[in-house]
Amino acid sequence: MKKILLILAILCCSATIIMAQPQPKKHFSHEEYCKRQKEFITKHAKLTPEEAEKFFPLFFELQKSKWNINREARKKVKKERGQKLTAEECNKLVNEMADAKIKIAQLEKSYIEKYLKIIPAQKILDVQRAEDRFQREMIKNMARDQQKKDSK
Repeated sequence: MKKILLILAILCCSATIIMAQPQPKKHFSHEEYCKRQKEFITKHAKLTPEEAEKFFPLFFELQKSKWNINREARKKVKKERGQKLTAEECNKLVNEMADAKIKIAQLEKSYIEKYLKIIPAQKILDVQRAEDRFQREMIKNMARDQQKKDSK
C-alpha cells in the first residue's frame, strides 16, 4: 500500500512539474499565413474554385518576387546602419530604395496582365482590396495578441 501511495505521489509531482514548464512559443509560419491569406482573398474577392486554382500560384509567385526585392534592399540599408554615411552614399542608398519600389511596381503591373488572362479586372480589384484588408486585420490581431501578452 505504501508503494502505491509513493508511486501516486511521484506521478502527481511529475505531472505538476511537467505542467509548470513553459510552453513553447507558437511561431506563425509562412505556410499558415499564405493559407489564411488565400482563404480570406478567395472569400472576399468571390473567386470560384477554378479561378483560385489558377490565380494563386501566380499571386504567390509575385509575393515571393516582391519579398526578394525588398530583402535585397533591406540588406543594403542594414549593412549601412550605424555607419556615418557621406551625402553621396546617402543619395545612392535612397535611390536604390526608390529603384526597388519601382521594380516592384513594374513587376506588379506585369502580373496584372497575367491575372487578366485568368480573372476579370473587377475581381483583380477585389483581390487587391481583400489583400489590403487581410494585412490590416493581421496587424490588428497581432497588436491585440501582444496587448494580451503584455497584460499578463
